[in-house]
Amino acid sequence: MGILKLPQLLLIAGNGRDSGKTTLACLIIQKFSPDHPIIALKISPDKHRIATGGKVIRDMENLYIAEETDAGTGKDSSRMLEAGASRSFFICSGEDQLPGVMDKILELADDNILFICESGGLRRFVEPGLFFIVGREGSAGIKPGTQNLMKFHHIWLTFDGRHFNLNLNEIVIHHNSWKKITDHDIV
Repeated sequence: MGILKLPQLLLIAGNGRDSGKTTLACLIIQKFSPDHPIIALKISPDKHRIATGGKVIRDMENLYIAEETDAGTGKDSSRMLEAGASRSFFICSGEDQLPGVMDKILELADDNILFICESGGLRRFVEPGLFFIVGREGSAGIKPGTQNLMKFHHIWLTFDGRHFNLNLNEIVIHHNSWKKITDHDIV
């Protein structure tokens, strides 16, 4: 299976827990959702299946998908819905199920939908429009899982607990694709 090209996907991975992944996703959703429908995805390998506030779509041994329906639970998928995502999903997926996860989600959306996804493992199977790796400022080194993602084209961001080293105005949507403006880009 080759890598699926998804320019309408903005993918965020983190260098450990509490690195700012969901905070970054919410900031981007808040900025762009007034003008663009965005589906938010939280993909986790962990087996914490919490269906409260959500509608279960698929519940199998290695794949659990729930659509978040309550913007007030405080869960990451709920926070993204509260930030303005048109829909938000929590996905618990085993390694062997990751290639089919985006296929299932793409079935739920039309061609004009943008996606923002919090997942590191998905990057091995898809090529997103933008791929951010977020690290907490002052954290000790790069985690092995993050090290494996460094081979992919990415933008490394740091988070100090309140701010990122990113100007959100550098992110644009062009022809239903996520892009980062550089001095060489003509949009």
